[in-house]
Parts: sequence; structure tokens; C-alpha cells
Amino acid sequence: MNTSKDEIIQVFDSIASRMSWEKLYSGQVDRISYNFITRQRAVEEMLVPFTAGKVLDLGCGSGDLVNFYVSKGARYVGVDLSRNMIERANVNYASWVQQKIAVFQVADCEALPFSDGEFDVLSAVALIEYLPDPSKALDEISRVVKIGGVALITVPNKKCFNSRIRDFFAPIRNLLFPLYLKWKKAPLAAMKRVTHYSYRQEEIDFLMNTRGFKKIGERFTNFYIIPHPADHLMPKIYMRMSERIDRGRQDQKYKNWAANYIALYRRN
Repeated sequence: MNTSKDEIIQVFDSIASRMSWEKLYSGQVDRISYNFITRQRAVEEMLVPFTAGKVLDLGCGSGDLVNFYVSKGARYVGVDLSRNMIERANVNYASWVQQKIAVFQVADCEALPFSDGEFDVLSAVALIEYLPDPSKALDEISRVVKIGGVALITVPNKKCFNSRIRDFFAPIRNLLFPLYLKWKKAPLAAMKRVTHYSYRQEEIDFLMNTRGFKKIGERFTNFYIIPHPADHLMPKIYMRMSERIDRGRQDQKYKNWAANYIALYRRN
């Protein structure tokens, strides 16, 4: 069942109001935050050579990537559909906003308020996965990135074995979820109401190729060698094994165990 834009806004507004999103990147690393932190680490490592000029951060949340971009001298623009997320970003980085080093604004990725070819670099981290049909958003990405510019996109990896295992256990997980919430008081529980769409790497590569982009780099992150539900029982072992693969740059060898696919494209 598709989730409407209004429903997505409500979910992320509620998460922003509790400051739960930014805590994922600044608090103690646990089984949940590990996915976000390792994905962002890979994103930053891939983008290091491409941070000059004007940057558009689609689905910027409360400003997850602004520190990285500004530290590299980029002119940063972050947009998000959630007004509360943008308000949090403006509070978190008030001095940069006042100095016009960074700009945060509410905008729809399917109708961006920017000129053709305005940006040298674009990142869309954990964005495409919320769209039942990504066509309009990808068309807009193609429109606002200049010729020779780069775009980085992340999507959940459809080939991940762990996703299939989670699907198998879905009836039991849904039954026990209310009890889990009472026990853990999970700050991102509202995300359960949002539909996520996963992709095979060939699918997202094809969609970008047809819009004039050529892939120049890829990474996989968060390796569930300890799959669900064992990752709940042995989170430290699961994270340690994933780190060994990630830091050993063995992601291609274990890509079918990876939760995330990250691809970097150049606009032709």
C-alpha cells in the first residue's frame, strides 16, 4: 500500500519534533543507528573528490550532510518536504544560515524550485525509497544537475538476503511490534507507517542512464551476515562483522548481504 505525501510529511514532522532523526547521527551507535551512520560514511567518502561548487542535498532532514559539504567549501542548499525537519536544520545550523553558508528550505523533489543546470553536485540519500514512482524526482534531478556535474543516490538493496528473511517473518513481526514498542520505546516507530521501496542496482542504474547519467562509482553498506532476527539478539557481533567487510572494502563480494546500494553518476 502506497504512502501519500501528506502521510510522509506527518511521520517526518513527528520525528523531527522529538529530535529523533539527528540523534541517529550523534548518539551512541546501536543496531538501528548503525545503518544510518555507515551509509553516511560511505556517501561522504564517495563525494570527497566532488564537493566544489554549488550543492543540492535532496531530503536533507535536519542537516545530516551539511557539516561535510561546508567543511569542503561547497555552497550548500538543503531541501526537505518536512517543514519541521527544515526548522530543526535552521536551528542546528543557525550561524551558517545567517552567514549564508547554508540554505535550508521546504521543497518537493518532484517539482524543484531551481533553474536548469544550477547545481554541480546533488545528493539524494534515503529519498527515492519513499516514492512509489521515482520518475518525476529523477527527471528533476536530471534537470537541475549541470552537464559534467554529479549525482549520488542511495536506495535499499532489493537483492539483500536479509530483506527476504524479514519478509518471511513479517506476520510474526507485525504481531509482536506493539509489544516491542512498549519494551524499547523506539524513537523511529512512526517509520513503520511509511512504505519503503527497494531496488536492484541494475534498476536504478537503468533509470539514471536513460536520463543522461553514467555511473562512476558504487558502494554497498550494512552487511547482515548475522541476519534477522539474530541481529536483534547479537547486535554487537552483527555490527562487528559488517564493519570488517566495510572497512576491508569487500562490499562487492558480500553485496547480496548489504542493506544499501549507493551509486555516483556523472551527468553527460
